[in-house]
Amino acid sequence: MTFRVAFNATSLLAPLTGIGNYTIQLGAALAETGEIDPFSFYGFRWRHEAPTAPSSAGAARTRLRLRDAVKPFVPFKRELRSLQQRTAFARGLRRHAIALYHEPNYVPIGYDVPVVITVHDLSWIRYPEMHPKDRIRWLTQRMPQALERAAAVLTDSEFVRRELLQTFPVAPGRVHTAYLGVSANFRPRSEAETLPTLRALDLVHGRYLLTVGTIEPRKNVAHVLAAYARLPQTLRDAYPLVVAGAKGWRAPDLERQLRVLAASGHVRFLGHISGEQLPSLYAGAAAFVFASLYEGFGLPPLEAMASGVPVMVSDRASLPEIAGGAAALLDPDDPTGTAARIAAILDDDDARARYVRLGRARAARFSWSACAGAALEVYRETLRLSG
Repeated sequence: MTFRVAFNATSLLAPLTGIGNYTIQLGAALAETGEIDPFSFYGFRWRHEAPTAPSSAGAARTRLRLRDAVKPFVPFKRELRSLQQRTAFARGLRRHAIALYHEPNYVPIGYDVPVVITVHDLSWIRYPEMHPKDRIRWLTQRMPQALERAAAVLTDSEFVRRELLQTFPVAPGRVHTAYLGVSANFRPRSEAETLPTLRALDLVHGRYLLTVGTIEPRKNVAHVLAAYARLPQTLRDAYPLVVAGAKGWRAPDLERQLRVLAASGHVRFLGHISGEQLPSLYAGAAAFVFASLYEGFGLPPLEAMASGVPVMVSDRASLPEIAGGAAALLDPDDPTGTAARIAAILDDDDARARYVRLGRARAARFSWSACAGAALEVYRETLRLSG
């Protein structure tokens, strides 16, 4: 028998980021098992479906924009919005006879049914200077209760699980690792396959260095820029640096820097890239570099590996665990060392081939169906214990 599971899909009403992608991919993989009956909550409205890509949630996004337009004129707007959301959510749980609620974004809206939460990382604790103050305040206030009241907690990696258990008084048996997956859309592609996308972006297959991630301080794009500037002129002429990612916190500062460098012709700032273009953008790169200071998992390096591209990643947080020896490690505080690592890979066909082979094998070990299977086990155990 199937059981009804609610997902909070509110994160899908904004430009798609890592948590939004997690919500969509896990929800779809769970729905494909045929073992759950999914319902999704989009801010204030329910839909009888697995969390869906933003294009099909257009009406909900429109309502959200209208709300944002009028809220400066509404007193106690944050408190009022929270109350309205909790009311709409609780009403939907009852109306749809939800058996279990999975919150993919840390803090649940309510606790009217057994709750499973996903904690993606503790970056707001480890790097508070890289988050808006209101986000830190919200998580600091709400996470202890969320962890105390949740029936079970999912983490994206063993690294995050260890950090969580070291930081909060949570019973180890309630915290489970469910590794994220790599979409089958990410695979090696020929020059002919990537041509339509790369031509539109004015790029040449195999002739650019790529980094992908939300434009915010924690992703450490400034380090990649500094390392790239240290490359020999011949490599910069041959391999422009392509930076792709949606705007995040403090994005304007980085964007200004990127646009100045883009004027030189060596750096290309693409901004947000659609899900249709991203697989070809990965597959057409000569190499991929990811210098993030802190990741709870880090999907972009695995997506690049699955696309048949040699990868370089930071030696911090979960990234060595996820890379598993299939990527070159770099020190995200040493741009000179990173430049040397980039140059060594771009100049060495054998090294690139070795990392491509290792990377494809490593990425193949991570699937959304396996992530869904791990989540299903937690759901069943949660319902068994609560019943």
